[in-house]
Amino acid sequence: MTTRGSDAWRDEVLAWVTETTGLRPIGEVEQRHRAWSTVLRIPTAEGPLWLKEPAPGMAHEVPLHDLIARLAPDAVATPLAVDDRRLLLPDHGPSVRDTAVDPSDAMTAALPRYARLQRALAPHLGDLRATAVPDATPGALVDRYDEAVATIGTRSDDPRALVAGWAAELDGTAAPTVDHQDLHVGNVLVDRRFADWGDAVLAHPFASLLVALGSLRRTLQVAADDPAITRPREAYLEVFADLAPPEELRRLAETACRAAVVARALTWQRGAAGDPRFVDTPREVLALVGDPDWLAGK
Repeated sequence: MTTRGSDAWRDEVLAWVTETTGLRPIGEVEQRHRAWSTVLRIPTAEGPLWLKEPAPGMAHEVPLHDLIARLAPDAVATPLAVDDRRLLLPDHGPSVRDTAVDPSDAMTAALPRYARLQRALAPHLGDLRATAVPDATPGALVDRYDEAVATIGTRSDDPRALVAGWAAELDGTAAPTVDHQDLHVGNVLVDRRFADWGDAVLAHPFASLLVALGSLRRTLQVAADDPAITRPREAYLEVFADLAPPEELRRLAETACRAAVVARALTWQRGAAGDPRFVDTPREVLALVGDPDWLAGK
């Protein structure tokens, strides 16, 4: 097998694109190579195409994206071709990060759409599991904590009992579903779709707010109770208003975000393996388990 991102790999995947679509590059092919994936932007006579091959630790993105495209075709770009390692997508334009839209306004609009997607996907949990997306649902959360300690390292304290308490508190409060786990304005497209599912796990739906609101907070440099954070949170939770009163949903959201730090640490471990720039990041994220700040994490 050729090394992802190498010249030989590039030649191989471009040949695969031509073979599967009949389209050939008509200009310079741009390549972005990261520890977690390699992406090509391929100009063709019918518009640009995007080829993505995730790293082995993130390989579930390919079947997961393909499944979401079949179950909710308006939520993600419909693949032009898929194999066991690669995903070929049409261009769907810029993300909202590339516009002048206020990030809080953008997330206030996007999060209810995303919440409805989560609820639509929840009945398909068996199909989602079949894509090998990591399981960080409440029932598996303690196992994920044990995995994180085993693969990332131990701590001077041991918040395992705390994690178990969160798992018990969350269990049964909402149907497990997909947590995109990297839902920021760069992955919300102007055409209302959601991009880049490589970090995704199965989890309590509210776990998605850890990154969605945490990244917004870091961008805007505001407190967790700032209206720029609470407005998108409330817009998201409104989609779950049938499950519990608003104050209970807010409490569960905070618990789900605290618990989501465990899965986030493992995602960094899988995705950034071998990249010296992020060698300490999984340990740093795992150390945030139990942080009083419910939006701690990165």
